[in-house]
Amino acid sequence: MLTPNIDVVDVQAKVRISGKILARNMNYDTFINTDFGEKHVEWVNGMVIEIAGIDERHDALVGFLRVFFTSFLEITGGGRCLGDPMLMKLIDVSSSRAPDIQVLLPDRLGQIAKNQVVGPANLVVEIVSPGNPRTDFVEKRREYELGGVPEYWIIEHENQKTIFLQLNESGVYDEVQPDAKGIYCSAALKRLCFSVDILWRENLPGIAETLRLIGDMLKDN
Repeated sequence: MLTPNIDVVDVQAKVRISGKILARNMNYDTFINTDFGEKHVEWVNGMVIEIAGIDERHDALVGFLRVFFTSFLEITGGGRCLGDPMLMKLIDVSSSRAPDIQVLLPDRLGQIAKNQVVGPANLVVEIVSPGNPRTDFVEKRREYELGGVPEYWIIEHENQKTIFLQLNESGVYDEVQPDAKGIYCSAALKRLCFSVDILWRENLPGIAETLRLIGDMLKDN
């Protein structure tokens, strides 16, 4: 029987975990080798949690960002842009999430192992699911901070809200604002700067326009 939606404390990660719990006390090796069918799941400290589905805009944003990051990486020296359902296993917080986007620079490509990235990606993006925004704004933020993810973007398309978080020297996230012109510059991906407003366009850039945007970006940086 499925456990209904509840809110429990994950003592190891020092964060509250919300969502429908499908299993408890499951070790990670069992989880990573279990077929959960069509269910979208993540693993936190022995609990298997079902994650909310996505809408069309969520899918469109993920599609654009994968092209954006992949093209940027190809032009600037390599790396990989991976998406859900590829897991990111954070050892220190006993957490295995499936970010919408995770970007790895060449020095971290060795962390890729079959269906998971073992250790933090250089940059992670989550598109907020309307069904449970707490997961991205609170739970994953805390897990990614404790797990050493250098940069975390939270994009809430419903309210056209973005939060850009960069890990400081003390291992704590600082929230970094776009500049006066609405331009955000990444710390993890040097030379990557873009206008945040592009995320709210009704028709997101296609491949050709994305390549032009990156070309212009690199000319200026």
